[in-house]
Amino acid sequence: MDDHAQLDDQNTDSSDSSGSLTPDDVRAALGSVRYPGLNRDVVSFGMVHHVAVCDNRVRVQLALKSPAHDTMALLDRDIRDRLEAIGAVSVAVELVAPPPRPQPAGASTGRHGSPDPWGDQVRLKAVRHVIAVGAGKGGVGKSTVAVNLALTLARDGLRVGLLDADIYGPSLPILLDIEDGAKHMQLTPEKHIVPLEAYGVPLVSFGFFLGEGSPAIWRGPMVSKAVRQFVRGVAWPELDMLIVDLPPGTGDIPLSLAQSVQLSGAVVVTQPPRVAAAEARKAIEMFGSLEVPVLGVVENMSGAFGSGAGRQVSESANVPFLGAVPFDPEIVREGDSGLPGVIARPASETSLAFQSIAEQIAESLGWRRLVPAPIAGSSGWRSTDTAAAEDALSASADAGARA
Repeated sequence: MDDHAQLDDQNTDSSDSSGSLTPDDVRAALGSVRYPGLNRDVVSFGMVHHVAVCDNRVRVQLALKSPAHDTMALLDRDIRDRLEAIGAVSVAVELVAPPPRPQPAGASTGRHGSPDPWGDQVRLKAVRHVIAVGAGKGGVGKSTVAVNLALTLARDGLRVGLLDADIYGPSLPILLDIEDGAKHMQLTPEKHIVPLEAYGVPLVSFGFFLGEGSPAIWRGPMVSKAVRQFVRGVAWPELDMLIVDLPPGTGDIPLSLAQSVQLSGAVVVTQPPRVAAAEARKAIEMFGSLEVPVLGVVENMSGAFGSGAGRQVSESANVPFLGAVPFDPEIVREGDSGLPGVIARPASETSLAFQSIAEQIAESLGWRRLVPAPIAGSSGWRSTDTAAAEDALSASADAGARA
């Protein structure tokens, strides 16, 4: 990006003549510049930090956290094109560090009096970590991965919940054989949803609240409001981890989720074909722009359509490669019957792949596996904070015994 002549900030709120551009003109034009991979413009997303205008020379500062080089190149080009089209004679696009997000206290607002999209973000009190499972496109088995990972982590002793936030195509009712979930839903006296349970895992799905076979034709503010109310309106028990199955793509729901609750990380699911891998890169970039750590990439159905794309995507994006789940026709039949593969065949190659991936996710969030295996009924994991404290106590006891 070129560095043009410095502009006097005193001219950011006024113009010299009726033919000169104003900051409002610039912001209006920037309202049509979409962030690459997201269905939102840079103004409504709160990325425009500062605008300066003098004699139709424009400087725009974007508050972004280390975007990819390709992303900045696309933003720079689109911003220049839009501003030159309204009369800018020169355009400088600069990158600045984003300001700290305000804590949710009262009705916070962003710059220029607009509502702060992050000001209402909360931490779910009963949940230690919220993990989003997403994909750049549909058909890669994202929901199957989310379900089997949740069940694997729960089988190892962690307290895990499942939230099906795929408002357009909820799959959990079928994958877990709870297609009549709506009949069993209950509310607490505070009007919070009481989760159902499958294989020992508490879960809630949008599918419980949509009519049978009915499409969800929701857009924009309706989607954001529904996701916010849905995510916060569940009476979860104490959980170590809540796995959230997102809809495919990079639309409004991942954004609404990130703005509603604090996410500890995201897992991106892809397939070997180039198209799926290319869309996975967009999903990784989306989570990066939302400041959600990407815990890693999972290559699903590996072998049926090739292999290796998941590792290539993770290496190019500099995020961990969690592993490949082999193509397994049986897991499709098991999912259709509501019996997930890790339950039906816990010793299969597919289940072992999920086991390895689940262990890496748990370790990345601060747990470590107990060795030797724990006694029946106890967790096979402990947090690193707890482990350090227990190790220190053990060492102190040993020293006392030797004395």
